[in-house]
Amino acid sequence: MNLYLMQHGACLPKEVKANQPLTPVGHDQTVSAARAMKIMGLWFDALLASPFNPAQQTAGIIAEGLGYAQSSVTSFEALRGNTGLKACMEELRQVQRYQSVFVCGEMPQLGSLASHLLTSGPRLSMVLEGGALLALSVTNWNASNATLRWMLQPGQLQMIAAG
Repeated sequence: MNLYLMQHGACLPKEVKANQPLTPVGHDQTVSAARAMKIMGLWFDALLASPFNPAQQTAGIIAEGLGYAQSSVTSFEALRGNTGLKACMEELRQVQRYQSVFVCGEMPQLGSLASHLLTSGPRLSMVLEGGALLALSVTNWNASNATLRWMLQPGQLQMIAAG
């Protein structure tokens, strides 16, 4: 399976405003990311997003930019901040039959998930800026059975979108 992990677009820090919407910069980042993803020919069998507002907004913009209905985004409750990695893996196993899955969420949960799939030893320190996109090839849902295909930061996605 191709698994795409995206950090939601830029928003105010949760210390300033909890469950805040995307900022105008975050909205623009996400629109550019959707355009880049369309240029790259990405498509998804499932679109999942953390239940938090910035991830839901980001996933909705991505869905619409790729020609899906905004209603095709499913809430991925396992990315709720207090949920453990085990619950996240269990929920992902429910979509393992698909060929291509998009997951939008927050750090550090996305970094922990990627680290778990890529390594069996010490955890990787993953930095995904707001709007960054990580592509993994997952052959097995156990630890260290994924391959990093690529990672694009928001500026790189903007360059692809600009042509």
